[in-house]
Amino acid sequence: MEIDEAQSRMREIQRIMETATLFTLLPGLAAIVGGVLTLLGCGVSYWLLNSYDFVGVAYLPPPVRKSFCLMWLVVVLASMAVNALLTIRAARRRQIALNPRPAQAAMLSLSPCIVVAAVLTFQFFTSGQPAELRYIAPVWMLLYGIGVYSAGLFSVRAPRVLGLAFLLAGILALLAFPIYGVIAVGASFGLLHIAFGSYVLYQQRQAVVPHE
Repeated sequence: MEIDEAQSRMREIQRIMETATLFTLLPGLAAIVGGVLTLLGCGVSYWLLNSYDFVGVAYLPPPVRKSFCLMWLVVVLASMAVNALLTIRAARRRQIALNPRPAQAAMLSLSPCIVVAAVLTFQFFTSGQPAELRYIAPVWMLLYGIGVYSAGLFSVRAPRVLGLAFLLAGILALLAFPIYGVIAVGASFGLLHIAFGSYVLYQQRQAVVPHE
């Protein structure tokens, strides 16, 4: 009986830790909002480029090109802000103490990938070779997939699955559909995040956190 009780307590502790991780590292609603913002950005991109190929960015007038880059910067910053705000709000509502360790693991895993993505994007934009711009989307997807998968090694299973999905989608986009970068971004950073966020919200609703 004591062994069964100990195992039961261990499972309860693990469930609580996983639930806390879902709030600190995997905020479902924030993923959905980020996915919707990405889809809106893709819609504006297609309207500006009149194409699904990011190569068209090279042929935009300089003011429009700056607006294009600013739009995507706003999408990224807005997604990050929503992520932080909704995480704090959800944790307070459910009286869950925010654990900084999952967030630190996520930052340590994602930061190198973000830096590499930023450097490669800058290189693509300044190289004078417009054809290179079509590889921006697959590069973003692959690097993001690596970062998310790495962060998932120190938390629950869900981010590892998301990371693998981004890696597979990035490989497919790179090898088979590089000229459809706008669609690739919408399908990955948009739809995959929405699906992932919906799954996380479902998992959060299933977890009942005892109040002190």
